Amino acid sequence: MQAARFRLRVPEGSFPGVDRALARADGVEREQLVQFEWLTDGSYALLYRLRVDDPAAVESVLEDNPEVRASSLRRFGDRWYCYVHVAERDLLSELLAVADENALIIDRPVQFVSEGVALTVAGTGEGLQGAFRDASDAVRIDVEWSGEYQPGAGDAGCQLTPRQREALRTAHDLGFYENPRRSDYEELAHALDCAPSTANELLRRAETAIVDAVLDG
Repeated sequence: MQAARFRLRVPEGSFPGVDRALARADGVEREQLVQFEWLTDGSYALLYRLRVDDPAAVESVLEDNPEVRASSLRRFGDRWYCYVHVAERDLLSELLAVADENALIIDRPVQFVSEGVALTVAGTGEGLQGAFRDASDAVRIDVEWSGEYQPGAGDAGCQLTPRQREALRTAHDLGFYENPRRSDYEELAHALDCAPSTANELLRRAETAIVDAVLDG
């Protein structure tokens, strides 16, 4: 089974409707779409995980949005969970249809990022290629990684390409991250059989992927 991590860049970094209203609300940060269902009438049942300064801001969004059919907001620890049943929106249904048509599984949860969402999808290689092609007509898509499916593929370590993982492991083995540092980019490049600038880029991208995964999770 193959999998890929896609970053969907949507207008204003949110989907039209209640999602955009939550994104714009003061003191509210969407962290994850923990679960979602596309119901037979086209509407959606969504479960958000949120950071909330004032729950009244979320309640105001839910009460004022005519698309909301039902909702519930509950706090667990330092996070808030929001269930919302909302009317259908064309863009989201178009993207979910792409997943269905290509027989893909969307691995929950979906992470919210500044440009939109990051999600892991699994299926056949042909299905992943088809989904990328079809969904690119609706939104801009960046592929963060692709390869064999692994449970927990949204975790930081799974977001690295094999070459990035090799660079990170080699840097660690050479003492690159020790204080004081025991190696430099020249030594790392020699071990990786590449130019120092390439070694630098591999590490930078690996570190960025790990930091993004930790902050998004």
